[in-house]
Amino acid sequence: MLKPRSRRKPLGFGLIEVLAVTGIMTGLNSQSNFRYAINMANEVKGINNLKQIYLLLQTQCMMGGLPNAAFYPKGDPKKDPKSIVRLVQGAPPQLFVSPFAPPALQEKGLTFAWNDAVNGKDFDAVRNAWLLVDVAAFIADPNVAKPTKYLILYANGKAEAVSTLPPDIVKAVQEAEARKTKATE
Repeated sequence: MLKPRSRRKPLGFGLIEVLAVTGIMTGLNSQSNFRYAINMANEVKGINNLKQIYLLLQTQCMMGGLPNAAFYPKGDPKKDPKSIVRLVQGAPPQLFVSPFAPPALQEKGLTFAWNDAVNGKDFDAVRNAWLLVDVAAFIADPNVAKPTKYLILYANGKAEAVSTLPPDIVKAVQEAEARKTKATE
């Protein structure tokens, strides 16, 4: 006669359970790698766009100095005559849109602030100054999500993506906020 098998509780994990947990953990790891890859691609794209703007500014500067642009244009950046988008000749409009900027800013067609202290000057006179920075750095509203990186173009041709803004740009941010507060009073 056959004896019935005892119904004891299995010890440890089964192969299927181990494979399921391994699959989930691998998926989570690849999602973070995917996000990292997208951020790196956006950084490369943004830096490349700034370098193209720099080359166009160099060409334009040979004909009479840096453009006399507004810090950030009033109204529509595509129509304002003081907008950097309109003043850099030959530049495709998409160059002026940072991939790190919030979608609402991207829709405007300009996501960079221009350093109006360099207006009309030659590159040699402003060699270490910044020219363009992500305008999201100037948003004081805590309800608007800040990007993880800010793109900056310098007059020496250096373009970079930084997590924290350099002190001279922080000072410009504070001055812009003070002018904005003074204008609303």
